[in-house]
Amino acid sequence: MTSQVAENEAVAHRWHMDIFDAGKLEMADEILAPGFIFHMPGQDIRGPEETKQLATAMRTAFPDMQITHEDTVSSGNKVVIRWTARGTHQGTYPPPWEVPATGKEIRMRGIDWYHIDNGKIAEAWIELDDLGVLEQMGAVSRGDYGSAD
Repeated sequence: MTSQVAENEAVAHRWHMDIFDAGKLEMADEILAPGFIFHMPGQDIRGPEETKQLATAMRTAFPDMQITHEDTVSSGNKVVIRWTARGTHQGTYPPPWEVPATGKEIRMRGIDWYHIDNGKIAEAWIELDDLGVLEQMGAVSRGDYGSAD
């Protein structure tokens, strides 16, 4: 692994571990490019300030949230991280869902894809099992969306 690829991986890991897991919101200013875009299902988060708002909302919903990086794959300026987050749903789950606190233990699984440019995250995409999260919260049930039969 080249030192550049290792540096890119390190900055991508900081997205979860510093901003979301540890709540170090100021790290968004350090690791995100000014024109940063985070592509989420149904919405885009733009720039460090909106990232801080998202992290605050997630940490309010899951104050005991812990994120584990399961796998990291990288090539050049692209880094992909498969992750698991666990926490107790103690606040409103952020938009677009806005599910009130349930007190339930929740496990989220996702894959984030990062584009690193000049040592900063320029763009990121997330694939998250929102349906599974909503089901764990009791906001939907399998009967609400049918079966694969």
